[in-house]
Amino acid sequence: MTVGAAREVLAGLVAELCADDEIDSFRAVLEDELGRAGTPAAVWGGGGGRELSVGSVGSVDEVLAACADAQERTNCFVEISTDGVWSAGGSGVLAGVPYAFKDMFTRGGRRPGLGVRGALVRTRADESTCLDRLDAAGAVPVGRLNLDPYGYAATGLNDVHGDVRNPWNPEHIAGGSSSGAAAAVAAGALPLAVGSDTAGSVRIPAALCGVVGLKPTYGRVPRTGCVPLSYSQDTIGIIAGTVADAALALSVMSGHDPGDPSSFRAPAFSPSSPPDGARPLDGVRVGVDEEYLRGLCDPEVLDAVLRARSVLGELGARTVPVRLDELHGYDVAASVLTWCEAGAVHERALAGAPGAYPGSVRTRLHQALAAHGTDHVNALRLRGAALRGFLSGVLAGCDVIATAAAPVPAPRRDAARADPLATTARLLSANRPFSFLGLPAITVPAGRSRRNLPLGLQLVARPWAEATLLRVAAAYETSSKEDQ
Repeated sequence: MTVGAAREVLAGLVAELCADDEIDSFRAVLEDELGRAGTPAAVWGGGGGRELSVGSVGSVDEVLAACADAQERTNCFVEISTDGVWSAGGSGVLAGVPYAFKDMFTRGGRRPGLGVRGALVRTRADESTCLDRLDAAGAVPVGRLNLDPYGYAATGLNDVHGDVRNPWNPEHIAGGSSSGAAAAVAAGALPLAVGSDTAGSVRIPAALCGVVGLKPTYGRVPRTGCVPLSYSQDTIGIIAGTVADAALALSVMSGHDPGDPSSFRAPAFSPSSPPDGARPLDGVRVGVDEEYLRGLCDPEVLDAVLRARSVLGELGARTVPVRLDELHGYDVAASVLTWCEAGAVHERALAGAPGAYPGSVRTRLHQALAAHGTDHVNALRLRGAALRGFLSGVLAGCDVIATAAAPVPAPRRDAARADPLATTARLLSANRPFSFLGLPAITVPAGRSRRNLPLGLQLVARPWAEATLLRVAAAYETSSKEDQ
């Protein structure tokens, strides 16, 4: 979509939803919702122990061998490091657990590589708070992970470090932009990895690679030390082998950080044992818009989501119809917001060193720089009004929305390379509206396509309702594994 066409859609939404004195009320709406939510119920996690999807933590040599194998199969790393101090018997809840992170985070004063050579964009901080918290809990960093250049695409194609290949079929993309994170976990190298999600960059690769991808509520996990793409939407996310792993990592990484202006003083997320029994989701309302899904998804993805709806019903949830038509407009508004803010982040570096930007990224940034200051203001004005309306409308009638995590199975790499912008736009369409609204979302594996490629179910909840979100995701995950 051109900037002019997007501006027209945005102006129409602002005229419909915003009074003339509407300001950027998004943070105030989240604050109000935080007061409404109170201290979140503890519903899932490791229960004080370490029960990760890869089983017991292996030796240094075993973990590094697994990383090397995953690298050979998928090209998921840009660096495998043994600098971390291995702790096999520490007291932290993640003692000795290996993890890696998307190469968009600063560590020890070292700038991230951002998937390119000679990246000029940097952060103020010398360390990344969320990674420091994992280390403090005993986790061990073992490397930096490959990604789309500057985190500004959803394919995992990279001309500098090489493409990230899908572990299920190397001729297909892994998705992005947290491509290496999803591929490393799916290949069995790591139980968890850290990524960032502006418009689906954790959820898309998790869905295409068949693992769990969690995007928390905007502002729950500090972004300090992570290079930005869109200040108003960037969220630190977690890719893991199971819902339990993601919940445990969230409990460690979340919490206010005064060094991050986007950080909220939300109560800490404290995991515990999940509910059990034949109907663990009794009383939970799951909203589904079948008409919206038919217009959004490939038939195989649609069938997977509708099968998941049936499974959730068997687990006790009550499925209710909802209308998600408004998400199409929010997808456009999110694009405008990202253009404006990505342009602000990269304008100076792009002008000074255009060769450091791949052609597809340059194209997107030149489009971004055509946006106006009024476009940015209108997108911010709309965001608070849109979130208020969505909470009082769609999410007043259900506890969780069930939808697609990626509208298609993983495309072939040659097809994605032939038109990376169209591929990215298609993949973002199922995720970007929820990022615009700042909502927590998780993708869990939901079967495979006829070509044996993973499909993903996306669940979305109210702000700060990660407890409910993880409860539903865990119950579905358990049931779907039992059926395999």
